[in-house]
Amino acid sequence: KTKSKKTIPPQSHEDTKKDFGLSSSFKSLCDLVPWCHYFPTALLLLALPAVSGCTPDKSETTTRGRLEVLIAESIAPPMVEQVEQFVNIYSKNGAQLSYSLMSSDDAIKHLISDTARFIVTTRPLTAAERERVPVIQDYNLNGILVAYDGIAVIVHHKNPMEEISTSEMTKVLSGEITRWEQLSRAKGMKGTIDLLYQDSSDVSSFVAGRLLHGKPVRKDVRRTRSSLETLRSLVERPLSLGLVGTSWIDSARVPAKSLKVAETRQTADTTFRVAPEAFGKYYSTHPAHIYRSYYPLKRAIYIYSYGPVGSIASGFGTFVANKDGQRLFLARNVVPATQPIRLKAPQ
Repeated sequence: KTKSKKTIPPQSHEDTKKDFGLSSSFKSLCDLVPWCHYFPTALLLLALPAVSGCTPDKSETTTRGRLEVLIAESIAPPMVEQVEQFVNIYSKNGAQLSYSLMSSDDAIKHLISDTARFIVTTRPLTAAERERVPVIQDYNLNGILVAYDGIAVIVHHKNPMEEISTSEMTKVLSGEITRWEQLSRAKGMKGTIDLLYQDSSDVSSFVAGRLLHGKPVRKDVRRTRSSLETLRSLVERPLSLGLVGTSWIDSARVPAKSLKVAETRQTADTTFRVAPEAFGKYYSTHPAHIYRSYYPLKRAIYIYSYGPVGSIASGFGTFVANKDGQRLFLARNVVPATQPIRLKAPQ
């Protein structure tokens, strides 16, 4: 079920900025991201196929036409900004983009049912899902990993805690740990943990595979419908703990503290296995830690398109993967994935 849908008119994008806290001005790349020392200006352009909600119009080009982008809600802030900036640049050419927010699973269902041509997800398509994509002459399915972010463990801004381990998070989620003083680094925090949990979302899917490992989530969770609701609920409840995509923390503009997380057990999940030198150590969601696979709750962001080459979807896909789109990811502390990055040595 679609959670939100918005069409961006050619000239005005104020509603989008208000909803997601987006900025219309950008500093230089190095000013925005001190940890990024090297960011090549040259980037291989991607010839992604067309992805409009219907068959591309004959007059459509890479910068002219209509396109609906289905975005996984937990990665919405930087991807909405990608849509906004593309329209800002190419509206004079006739670019008209809209977006809808939903879970990755729902976006993939739309792609498979031939009701979407461009989706943004936080998981790759399975082999079975690829086989179910309809066969249409001159249409091709293309996907690319465009960035990395993480799932942040968040608490009330006055909570004295600073760190938590993955094994403790599993116990909190499953109900084995229900009180703050049961945690090894509670720092005097006491009371029942008020767990905020977003059902049927990319966050809950990530938690199920990465932390719960088949265990059910505890029954007394306080269920939320979006990342923004999770963050706003957190502010009102001093004993609460929640999980959101890292890009939402700054975008929501609410006071919240993100805990440092340590991997303290061997896991069967090898998708983004924590670097050996980081095992047992606590790391923040800083982009450098995500890039190095030091932060344990790392995940990937994918774009998928289905259609012929040469439409506006091809142009938008190129924009996201090119230096302009990758710079927008960096500005949101999301790690770009289409090019090498060199980190600065500590000063």
